[in-house]
Amino acid sequence: MPGLLVKSPRAAASPFSYFFYSMQAQFKKTTLPNGVRVLTEKVEGAQSASIGIWFEAGCAFESEREQGLAHLLEHMVFKGTKRHSMWRIAKLMDDLGGGMNAFTEREFVCFHVKVLGEHLREALALMCEFATQPLLDEELLEIEKGVVLEEIRGAMDAPEERVEDLFLEQLWPASAWGRPILGQSETVSALGATDLRDFMNRFYSPSRCVVAVTGAVDHAKVARWVEQFSQDLPKESDAGMLQNPPVAASCNRVERDDTEGVHLLMGAPTFGATDERRFSLWLLDSILTGGYSSRLFQEVREKRGLCYSLGGASANFRAGGYWALETSVAPENARKTVAIIGRELAKIREDGVKDSELKRAKRMARINMVLSEESLGARMSRLARNDFTWGAQKSLAETLEMFERVSLGDIQDVARQVFRAESFQMVALGPLPTKAKLELVL
Repeated sequence: MPGLLVKSPRAAASPFSYFFYSMQAQFKKTTLPNGVRVLTEKVEGAQSASIGIWFEAGCAFESEREQGLAHLLEHMVFKGTKRHSMWRIAKLMDDLGGGMNAFTEREFVCFHVKVLGEHLREALALMCEFATQPLLDEELLEIEKGVVLEEIRGAMDAPEERVEDLFLEQLWPASAWGRPILGQSETVSALGATDLRDFMNRFYSPSRCVVAVTGAVDHAKVARWVEQFSQDLPKESDAGMLQNPPVAASCNRVERDDTEGVHLLMGAPTFGATDERRFSLWLLDSILTGGYSSRLFQEVREKRGLCYSLGGASANFRAGGYWALETSVAPENARKTVAIIGRELAKIREDGVKDSELKRAKRMARINMVLSEESLGARMSRLARNDFTWGAQKSLAETLEMFERVSLGDIQDVARQVFRAESFQMVALGPLPTKAKLELVL
């Protein structure tokens, strides 16, 4: 059935405890003399390997003038190194056949690839070169800025992306946490190669780097290769601590735009990645938006036909997070949709959820986690994120046990903490009448 915004896979499962702990036994970690952490997880029978080189260097570390720099730098490392031209890099990437790529988040930047086990050394050498010897040529930078500016324009023309930017700007005002990862056209246009080098010198240091590899991997060899290839990382510098995101007062914001429908995104600040309440929140989110039988999918789409798709849009970081949901409706249905959503959130806050709903959410958690383990890329990401967050690995069985402990009372407690009128935010983007007002009542 189309129309469901599918949630991202999470991790862990209790009936498979032996399987998960046996996989955990394949995990190894080495901290190299220069400070880089090398994490591997050997998967028996795998013919390929997923590699990720992670830096604690996302957009949340940018100054106001540097908006968009982390993402632009991610682009530029593919445009040539001291040893390889842009064309040579493109050819090497195709020869390895693994779809080498990168992404920028608020906390992290990651360069990643999936290759055959026999190509692991060559792939590691090239990826480490991106982080240690990027050319950052001024002429190529001007060309790539044009590419990123087009990416920004594309995001401005995509209402589902623009409404998220407006929501975060409202949730975390006057903060790097609330700025678009792509940056602003003006700030990106003003950046030069010196700005990129300065940022790398501050945030691409060994202690901020994790190299994670899963699949067909020999840990000793990988550690030896990474030590060899990471010698030219910048020296340690005082880059400063990541600040906690600020929280704004509740606000209902209407932005008029010439779109076909009204895009709605609403939510509230929540907990950081180490807060145990996140397990209750994940299950609450699943009950509300996670699946065809979820409360809001049934109430808004199935019973009333007010939307095509509806789903969760939440995020969780070490310094904080937010719970959110998104949908798109016809302008004449916006007020009614907002009222229904507000009523359902208030109902859970006051009355809690049913035992059958909680059991279903726990089953969904288990299924999502087990399925995610079939992806080497997901496993690689889990290794890196766990190390950045805890400095250690959490077994999947251990994680699911935390979900199993969540009670009906825990769900209602979290609903009371999150669904509060004084902290709830809503953004509506679309062709609403000039005097139209939307208010989510909790």
